[in-house]
Amino acid sequence: MQKINLSIVIPSLDTGGAESMAYQLAKKIDKDIFNLNFICLYSSNGTPFEKELINSGVNITHLNKKLGFSLITFLRLWKQLKIHHSNLVHTHLGACLYAFPWTLFHNKKLVHTVHNVPLKELPFLHRIILKILYRSKKAIPIAISDTIQRQISTYYQLKTENIQVVYNPVNMDLFIPSKTTVNNGGIKFICVARLVNQKNHFTLLKAFSVVNKKIPTSTLLLAGDGELMEELKKAAIKLNISKHVVFLGNVENIPMLLQTSDIFVLSSIYEGLPMTILEAMGAKLPVIATRVGGLPDIVKGNGILVEPNDSDGLASAMIQLAEDKNLRQKMGCLGFEMSKKYDISIIANQYEAIYKKFSL
Repeated sequence: MQKINLSIVIPSLDTGGAESMAYQLAKKIDKDIFNLNFICLYSSNGTPFEKELINSGVNITHLNKKLGFSLITFLRLWKQLKIHHSNLVHTHLGACLYAFPWTLFHNKKLVHTVHNVPLKELPFLHRIILKILYRSKKAIPIAISDTIQRQISTYYQLKTENIQVVYNPVNMDLFIPSKTTVNNGGIKFICVARLVNQKNHFTLLKAFSVVNKKIPTSTLLLAGDGELMEELKKAAIKLNISKHVVFLGNVENIPMLLQTSDIFVLSSIYEGLPMTILEAMGAKLPVIATRVGGLPDIVKGNGILVEPNDSDGLASAMIQLAEDKNLRQKMGCLGFEMSKKYDISIIANQYEAIYKKFSL
């Protein structure tokens, strides 16, 4: 059987949901069926994702793109795809802009995973190009949840049957099924998210200030880095909760961190389907999140949804779960069982089926 030459193209392998998904997929995909070519537009940063892919035998090509629009990147990517004789190109984030000329010219399909709500996923030019490619069936959109599928259908004016749905993966091997929360008397809330406006940590801090007054032994752990780090630290001081909020920066072993926490909280103003929610479910944590993007598709009985920017509603949900251990355990166990269907082995099989279908 002749292998399918597959190219996965992504801007970088920095910390992020799209990067984690692409990394997991590239590592798990059946190398006896697919000849994988993994391409990053930007230079190597030696991230954990990069190191683990290389250690698993995946070759990564870096095109050394600079910030901003780059004509030379079109040419470098064209050359790589030509050398590889790619049968199919799978893009993530803004990489679609640089890959589509090659796929059009060679009459190959471009598969593009939509990692966020369509309006927020990419700049205007990218979205215009994708709309043309989708409607001419030169590109295949993949939605990461049922809600995102409906939003893609509305935004790009596509029939839902022309939009593939493959949920984000979670590596269940990283989680210990018998996990019990390690707790020294206080509740640990954990949020794993980049410190950027989208994640709306300011509302989370405001909500936690209410929680901490009622439950003084509570702690909020913030894992992630970003441009708002210093502003958020100042906000914690202003809210008089700085002694109870721990800024951890980027954390390599997220599963271990989750499994030593009690409640996962995410206060985003928009989302696709956060990988961290699935990881929290794998760690048997109850989830509190905002009702945005694909979150209602996976937070069903295993957590509580609140409206975005509602600090009072967020605080109320946090207090409710903090004070009810039985409810936390019930939601955590349900989330763990739900997360099994998103295991990377299942998700990889779904992507492989799509690759085979559209590489013909």
